[in-house]
Parts: sequence; structure tokens; C-alpha cells
Amino acid sequence: MKFKNLILDLDNTLYEYDSAHQKALFFLLSQFSKEFSIDFEQVKTTFLIARKKTHLELPNRAASHNRLLYIQKLLELYEINSLPYTLKYYNFYWDTFLNQITLFDDVYEILEQYKKKGGKICILTDLTAHIQYRKIEKLGLSKHIDFLVTSEEVGIEKPHPLMFFTAMKKLDCNRTETVMIGDSWEKDIVGANNVGIPSIWLSDDSKKIQLSNVRQYTKFNQIEVFK
Repeated sequence: MKFKNLILDLDNTLYEYDSAHQKALFFLLSQFSKEFSIDFEQVKTTFLIARKKTHLELPNRAASHNRLLYIQKLLELYEINSLPYTLKYYNFYWDTFLNQITLFDDVYEILEQYKKKGGKICILTDLTAHIQYRKIEKLGLSKHIDFLVTSEEVGIEKPHPLMFFTAMKKLDCNRTETVMIGDSWEKDIVGANNVGIPSIWLSDDSKKIQLSNVRQYTKFNQIEVFK
């Protein structure tokens, strides 16, 4: 084991987020369209406006990803009382999402072997803590992970250094004793590099890597640190 500790991104690193999101969003918007007799494409466009408004009002904060706020704003844009409906549609989205997700190949086995060697693992992730805990529980990762750091807890999102410092503090390690593994170049890789943490980028992007302490793999189970 080359590193005593792992800092892992969650979404699109340990499981595929994108397809689950698209299916959950389609279900949410379809149900909304039917219930209020509004054209689906119009609902989709209005939802994107609600999402953008939330991002502009809450930049670089975990709450900017909160589907509850997107849905509340969606209802308000249609001048519909949000109170009877927001939580229902929020649950439509996340129940559908969670039913879709499964870990990438060999993640359980890899993390289990890593833990047996004495390694500690911290998940470092944006978004609100509640839903990230639900994902971890659904994926069966609780017994494999030692710590969770969310942007809601820290108050700012990756790539802000405070996210990485918080993870190292929980792991009780310095930057040479851990490695960051994630799929986002800006949030995970550049963020880790900025505080001196080596990193592994999970991507098939052909972008030229110019940072000396970065390695690239396309799949989690290919990473040499696990060999």
C-alpha cells in the first residue's frame, strides 16, 4: 500500500452519477408535467431556470445543489403554492435516483483489502450531507469508510483548500501520507494539487496532464495504488 490514507470523491468516482440523475430528473419532470398539465419541455426549461437561480443566489455552497430548493423555485415560478408539493417531488427525485445506483466494479473488494492493510478512507464531496449519507448507505459503503467531509459541513465547495484540510485533519495525516482520487479535474485534481496532495484522475479525457503529482486511469479498479 503506497499511501496510508485515501481521500475519495463519491459521485462519478465510486458509482455512475450521470445516468441515475437523468432518469430521476425525467421522472420528476414527467410527474410534474402530468399533475399540473404543463408541457414537458416547458417544465424542463423552467426547472433549469430554477436551478440556475439557486446557483446564482448560493454560489459555491452545498445548498446550491439542493433539489428541494430547485423544486420550490419551480413551483413558485408557476405561481403554485410550494408547501403541499415540494417534499413530494423531492422524494420522487431521490427515491428514483437511489434505486438506480450501483458501485463500479470491484469497489467493495478494493476498499475492504485496503482497510485490512490498515488504511483509512475519507469521502470528500460537495452537496448536502443528508443525501450523501443516503447514497453511502444505499451503496453499502458505511463499513468501508472512516470519515465523510461534505461541503455543507465545511461551508465551501471543492476546490477550496479548506475542504482538503478538513479531510486531512479527520484522517490525522499530512499531505504526503494521502492521495486524492476523483473524476473532476478542477474540483478534485487541481484542488488537491493546490494544497500539495498527490492525486489520481479517473477520466478518459485526453487533456494533457501538466501536474507532476497526478496520475490518470479510466477505471477505479485499474489504479496502481490498489495493486
